[in-house]
Amino acid sequence: MTHAHLAPAADTLVHIVDDDEGVRQSLAALLLARGYTVHTFTGGATFLSQASLAQPGCVLLDLRMDGMSGLQVFEAMRQQGTVLKTVFLSAHGELASAVAAVKQGAVDWLEKPCDEQTLLAAVSKATHLSQEQAHQMQRRGLLLERWNALSPRQQEVAQLLATGISSKEVARALAQRDPERPIDPRTVDTHRSAIFLKLDIRSSHELGMLVEDLGLSGSPSHPL
Repeated sequence: MTHAHLAPAADTLVHIVDDDEGVRQSLAALLLARGYTVHTFTGGATFLSQASLAQPGCVLLDLRMDGMSGLQVFEAMRQQGTVLKTVFLSAHGELASAVAAVKQGAVDWLEKPCDEQTLLAAVSKATHLSQEQAHQMQRRGLLLERWNALSPRQQEVAQLLATGISSKEVARALAQRDPERPIDPRTVDTHRSAIFLKLDIRSSHELGMLVEDLGLSGSPSHPL
């Protein structure tokens, strides 16, 4: 599936990081004409200090610049956990570095001078991937917030219910785990109702997917 012909939203960000003024201007003009919001930077240090790395978008990043190299900027972005996706711009003869960058997580690399359609397709792909990752992170943050609103006992019950077992089996498992705190199936049902309400879910299947998404399915005996 290609995103090359999808019109970007007006707030779709593209950062151009290149120490060549001519490259910055020509790329900015092309992308502005296609509806992107464009920010340009003369170097990596300026970009890292001024750009919002938490906002989704694409970075067109020159591999070789004065000061920080493109690879150094890319590594700094990775360490900060940015949702921005990178497309490297390389001069002739920098193939090995460009390929290595893609293996480290860059979306693509393009050799200068860039073909317009190839560039637009790469930018579209990068911005869509970035927006998808930002959405996933936002969703996971919301799920984690809801999970943390459960009491420790509710978390324990939820992790057991997520495996698909019945209230009776949950009660039995909890009694075996802590004989001094027995629990009956009706109390498990009460917990289940509270858990579904707090997590905004309607079934044990949804609960199972949520617990798996949060990476909690492997350790029901150690609730968060």
